[in-house]
Amino acid sequence: MRLLQVTPTYYPELQFGGPPQKIHALSQGLAGMGYEVAVATFHSTRPKARERVTLDGIAVQYLPWLGKGSWQIPVDLRPLTALVQKADVVHCYGLYNLLGPAAMRLARRFGRPVFLEPLGMYVPRARHTGSKKVYHRLFTSWMSRQAEKIIATSPAELDELSSLGTADKLVLRGNGIDLTPFAQLPAGDAFRETYQVQADERLVVYVGRISPIKNLGALIQAFAQTERANGRLVLVGPALEPAYRAELETQVAAASLQNRIIFTGPLYGQDKLTALAAADLFVLPSLSESYGNAAAEAAAAGVPVLLTKGCGIAPLINGRAGLAVEATAAGLAEGLNILLNDPEQRQALTARRAEVVQQLSWDEPLQISDHLYRDVVQVRPTLDPV
Repeated sequence: MRLLQVTPTYYPELQFGGPPQKIHALSQGLAGMGYEVAVATFHSTRPKARERVTLDGIAVQYLPWLGKGSWQIPVDLRPLTALVQKADVVHCYGLYNLLGPAAMRLARRFGRPVFLEPLGMYVPRARHTGSKKVYHRLFTSWMSRQAEKIIATSPAELDELSSLGTADKLVLRGNGIDLTPFAQLPAGDAFRETYQVQADERLVVYVGRISPIKNLGALIQAFAQTERANGRLVLVGPALEPAYRAELETQVAAASLQNRIIFTGPLYGQDKLTALAAADLFVLPSLSESYGNAAAEAAAAGVPVLLTKGCGIAPLINGRAGLAVEATAAGLAEGLNILLNDPEQRQALTARRAEVVQQLSWDEPLQISDHLYRDVVQVRPTLDPV
C-alpha cells in the first residue's frame, strides 16, 4: 500500500518538537510493515527547496513555499499532485498552514481517502488565537468533513475534537517512543560538569521548545517557591520565539534565580540522553500537549515525571511514573515539593514505572494505523499491491 504523509515539518528538523520525530517514526514503522511511504513537507530554512531525498529509507519531497514562521503557503503544487495521484491513502498532519488543505483538495479530486491528524492544535491556545479561529472557519471545518478519519493521540484530545465529527469518524491512536536508546543511558556526570551542577544539588530538567504553550513562566515561578534551596532547573530546547525567551530571562533575573536556572539551548541524541541521566526530576509544565513524548522519554529513562493535566499522556503517568498537576504556578510548586522533598510519596507515585514503559512502544500505534488504513482503502487494481 502506498501512503503519503503530508506535514509542514519533518525529521530531522527536531527544533519543532515532537511531531517531526513522531511522523518519521510512524513512517519507518509502517515501511517495515510493507508500506511504500512518501513524505511531502517544507524545509524551514530553505523555502525554495524542491528536491527529493531519502531519510532512513523514507522518500521525502520538499515543496517550495512562501510565508512567515509556521504560516506557510506552497507555491508549486506539481510535485504534491504527482505524489497524491500515486498514493493509495493520504495522511495530513497539523493545522495553521495551507499545505494540508492543498493536499486534501487534491486527494478528494483524485478519489484518495484522506486522514486528518491535528496534533493537538485544534483548540487555539497561547498566541495568535484570533488568526487560528479564522483558519478553523476557512479550512478546518471543511477538512474535517472531507477526512475519512480524524486522529486524536489522547482521550483529552479526542474530547476536544468532538465538534469536528461523529464518533465513528473520530479515532484514538496514541503515540509511542523508541525504547532502545533508554536501555543503557550514558552517565549524567558529564552534563553536571558542563553546567557546573554539584553532586548534592537536585536537578530538575525540562526538555522541549521554549514556547508560550509550554508554560515555562509558571514553572519558573513555581521553582522559586520550592522548599529546596540547593536545586537547579535546566531548560533544554530551541527558542524559536526569541522574544519569549527574553521574557523568561527577565523573569529569572527579577527573581534573582540566575544562578539556579540554566538555559542550555537544544540538545539532541546522546546529549539529550545525558541530560535525562543527570536529572532527579523531569517537568513538562505545558498548557496543552496532544501527547507529550518528552515525558514518555523521561519515564523510559527512569526519571520521576511531573507534568500538567493538559498533557495527553498525563493519565498514563499520574500515580504510576510521576504526578499530574494543574497548569498553574501553585500546582507546579506543590508537585515540585512532593517529588523533590518527600521520598515516600515520590516512591509511591513512581512505583509502577515499569508498567508504563511497557506501554510506550510504537507496536500498538502502528497496528492501529495499519488497521485504519486497510479498513478504508481499496487498493486500485491498476497498482500492484505490496
